[in-house]
Amino acid sequence: MHSPSLPTGQLRKAFLAALTFTGFTSSACAFDAGIVAGPAVDGDVSKAGIVLGWDHPGEPLWQGKKWHLGLRHEASVSQWLVKQHKDVVEVGYSPVLRLYRNAPPEQGRFFAEASIGLRLLSRTQVTADKNVSSAFQFSDMLGMGYQWGRDAQHTVGLRYQHISNAGIKKPNPGMDFGVLYYQHRF
Repeated sequence: MHSPSLPTGQLRKAFLAALTFTGFTSSACAFDAGIVAGPAVDGDVSKAGIVLGWDHPGEPLWQGKKWHLGLRHEASVSQWLVKQHKDVVEVGYSPVLRLYRNAPPEQGRFFAEASIGLRLLSRTQVTADKNVSSAFQFSDMLGMGYQWGRDAQHTVGLRYQHISNAGIKKPNPGMDFGVLYYQHRF
C-alpha cells in the first residue's frame, strides 16, 4: 500500500511559513529553543525533536491574586522513530496556555499547560498496521513543568500529547505520546 508523503522541501517551507505567520521573526520577543523526546503509548513509535518557542508579548491573558495565565507559541519539528518501518517527520505549530503561580521565576515556579495545535506529517503509513489517513493532523496536549533561573531561563516538563485528524478521514487511529522536554531561553 502506497502512503502519501511530502518532500522534505515542502516540510521545510511549511515550517518557515509557520514561524513567519506566528510572528517568530519579531525582534520584540525573547525566544527559547528546546528538545523533546518520548515514546508512543503503543510502543512501536518514539519521537525526538526540537521546539522553538516564544511568549506572547504584553500582559498575561488573565491575572489573579495567586495565579496568572500566559500564552506562548511553539513551532516544532520532530522525527517519529518507527520500529521496522520508515520514520515519519512531524512539523507543527501550537499556541500553549500556561497557568503559573505568581512567583518570580528566579525562585522557581511550577506550571500547568494545555494546547490544541496543528501538525503536518511526512507519511500517513506509520507502521505496517497503522495508517493515520491524512498528513494534516491536530495535536491536543496537557502538561506540567517547572521554570527557574534568571528571566525563567530554564524549563523542564512532562507532556501527554494526542495526535489525530479529528475524523476528517478514516481510519483515524491517532497517536498518543508521553514526552519529556527541556527549553532554554535566550
